[in-house]
Amino acid sequence: MTKKIFLLSAGVIYVILFSSCKKTFDAPPGPADPQITVTHTIKQLRALHTVQGAFDVITDDMVISGVVVANDKSGNLYKEIFIQDNTAGLKILLDALSLYNTFPVGRKVFIKCKGLCLTDNNRLPVLGIKATVAGSPSIEGIPANLIDKYVVGGSLNNPVLPKDVTLSQLTTNMSDDNLGMLIRLKDYEFIAADTNKTYADTSAYKNSVNLTIRGCMANSQIIVRTSGYANFAGVNVPNGNGDIQAIYTIFGTTRQLVLRDTSDVKFNNFRCGQGPTTVINISDVRALYTGTTTTIPNGRRITGVVISDRTTGNINNQNLVLQQGTGLAGIVVRFDAPHNFNLGDSLDVVVSQQELSEFNNMLQVNGVPLNYATRISTGKTITPRNVTLTQLIANQEAWEATLVRTGPVSLSGGTGGTYSGNVIMNDGATFTLRTSPSASFAGQPYPALAQSVTGYVSQFGSSYELHMRNPGGTINDVVPLTGGGSGGVNLGSSPYVENFNNIGSGLPAGFQVKTGATATSLGTDGVYTPAPALWNATSGGFKNFASATGLNANSDATEQNNSTNRALGVRQVSTTDQGVAFVFLINNTVGKTNFSLSFRLQSLDNSVGRTATWTVDYGFGSNPTSFTAVATSPATLTTGPAFSNTTVNVNFGSALNNSAQPVWIRIAVLSPTTGTGNRPSSAIDDFQLSWN
Repeated sequence: MTKKIFLLSAGVIYVILFSSCKKTFDAPPGPADPQITVTHTIKQLRALHTVQGAFDVITDDMVISGVVVANDKSGNLYKEIFIQDNTAGLKILLDALSLYNTFPVGRKVFIKCKGLCLTDNNRLPVLGIKATVAGSPSIEGIPANLIDKYVVGGSLNNPVLPKDVTLSQLTTNMSDDNLGMLIRLKDYEFIAADTNKTYADTSAYKNSVNLTIRGCMANSQIIVRTSGYANFAGVNVPNGNGDIQAIYTIFGTTRQLVLRDTSDVKFNNFRCGQGPTTVINISDVRALYTGTTTTIPNGRRITGVVISDRTTGNINNQNLVLQQGTGLAGIVVRFDAPHNFNLGDSLDVVVSQQELSEFNNMLQVNGVPLNYATRISTGKTITPRNVTLTQLIANQEAWEATLVRTGPVSLSGGTGGTYSGNVIMNDGATFTLRTSPSASFAGQPYPALAQSVTGYVSQFGSSYELHMRNPGGTINDVVPLTGGGSGGVNLGSSPYVENFNNIGSGLPAGFQVKTGATATSLGTDGVYTPAPALWNATSGGFKNFASATGLNANSDATEQNNSTNRALGVRQVSTTDQGVAFVFLINNTVGKTNFSLSFRLQSLDNSVGRTATWTVDYGFGSNPTSFTAVATSPATLTTGPAFSNTTVNVNFGSALNNSAQPVWIRIAVLSPTTGTGNRPSSAIDDFQLSWN
């Protein structure tokens, strides 16, 4: 009995051992890497090819090694594989079919390069055999019977991981290491126009097809190219968003992705701008920018009212300015295409994953897909802040991209007295009103005085600017001073002093120049030219002269042009023989009494023959119809043939006391000149108004 048990046990043991040995024999380990010494990396090999289109036959014993990352298994590649090491990728031409059986993805291969040829296929590096086709050199696949001579297979199942890149890292340089590599882009999707298509042509023609994918950021499109012979050619592309991995290739200057199969496309998430989002304040968006371009976090959207007007052309038609509400923050939104949103539209804009950057120092959400914006309602109004220019200057960064109203202000500059270019607003401080030369209203003349100017605060480089929507129409961003109006100064502490040294930038706050002035009429706005002018220039008009102070009758053009001491002047001609006036406008004198004035009256050109007699007078209201002359010291004020620089003193007594109306002070020529010859060049300087 014991013997039988022993024999049975021995038999069982034998069966177990035999089975174990047989199992090991049926599943041998995969092939090991051959004992071949690698002499160069793929990057080093590719560096031998520097001239596009050249055929560089390798004459040295060079060996490279890499892992197969793509083959012909899906039919999207034909007689070629792609390999890569940790330095670069490379396309290998092999004149054989079903290469995936011998060179599956993940297999390590060793390539003996001597005798092979390195070239490029329209800038894409490729390794093969040099041949002559139709009398011209060509790159061909390594013949099937020679593949084993050059390409030696190694170990299997080596890790194949895509290289995570951004689109900006994928260049069209022939030396780009990413070429021929398996790369991955994140947060991409097929563009809307391609979402109803299949990967390639399934007709009898089996054409290759280029489809376009884009990221959720601006300027993020790239082509996915698929052969009509791919076994997934007839598969519909996915409609979601996610990651894509592919072989990166180029054709000339066109960047292309080549898929291995549909598993490379993992577009299973919400498309850009879709999915759950949370409203974020525009001020919080602005706070995300700390000086360098950044990306707004996912799941964010903003709301606001459009305060810019695309219809007048004073803003790029891909841009709009969105303000969250009256007194709240605003920001520029730049779309990826021209939009049709109007002034007063209330918008909801998805800003998830969008670029937050500055363009010429103006903060913007850049490249937002147009379909990310939804019009909620129309006809909304943002009430502008009412500010002085001094307040605007102090808060220009904080108020960027928001609506403000300032005034009264004087206006000067621009192109030929029109809004085009930079118009200088002045209320004692100065600020630029900027209008694009292509705006529909650019050629319109602006008023010398504006009761108010409305616009949104912008920035270009180091300069802050106010951009209006339309100076007229229903918007009416510039309200002229009717008949002169109240575009004057608000007096602060006594005295008020103006030395005119900055009139190269325009007329000082409160100052106007007039022609056609009479004892019963304010006159009409004259044209002031801020560029420096010479005393003896015979062209008429109001000018920026060098002051007589510190100079003399014989001071030449160089001395006049170099003088920083300037004076507000006029050269009379026949059409302005009388009625020219320098005018100073005060908004009111409430709480102020006993006004006195001093200024210098200067006669600058001693070559003239005529004499002008000047009067100092004053008037009240928005459009005075009477002016009262006041006594001066000296009693008679003239300019003419004699060079002079006369200090004039005026005591208004109680005439200007405590007026709630605008007060106008004029220094004017109300009577014809006397004598013959040219009329004088006259100026005023060092204007000082005092009161109690």
